[in-house]
Amino acid sequence: MVLEIYLFVDPLNRHCYDAEKTIERISQKLNKQISVRFVSMLNIKILHDFSKNEQLSHLDHNLPYDTILDFKAASFQGKKFGRRFLMDLQKELLINSVPYSDELVAKLAERNGLDVEMFMADRRSDLAEKMFRCDQRVVHEMEVRDP
Repeated sequence: MVLEIYLFVDPLNRHCYDAEKTIERISQKLNKQISVRFVSMLNIKILHDFSKNEQLSHLDHNLPYDTILDFKAASFQGKKFGRRFLMDLQKELLINSVPYSDELVAKLAERNGLDVEMFMADRRSDLAEKMFRCDQRVVHEMEVRDP
């Protein structure tokens, strides 16, 4: 029997990051008995919370969307690659307060074993946007309001 977990995440929310780390640890301990799917969320409430967060509000208002597309592009090279990339990006942005940049994203892609050239091409691709919309459809169908 395999337990399937859907974790609805706001990539720029510290509580989501902490939950992701916990779920990832549990997943590793249970090995093949658990399947985790990170579903990225972006809605008006998340954007409002982003603008009110004093640590993040000075950043580009496109950052939540760009972060999700980066996660999707990393996931094209494997679900685990995507999760590790996202968690590394969150750590840099939320914990270490490193500014978001193309250089940071490329460095993290390389650190996580991604094909950097392919990843950089995929970041703003139509396919990444389509996968983002698929996640939003899942969020809507499951009536999830909060990450």
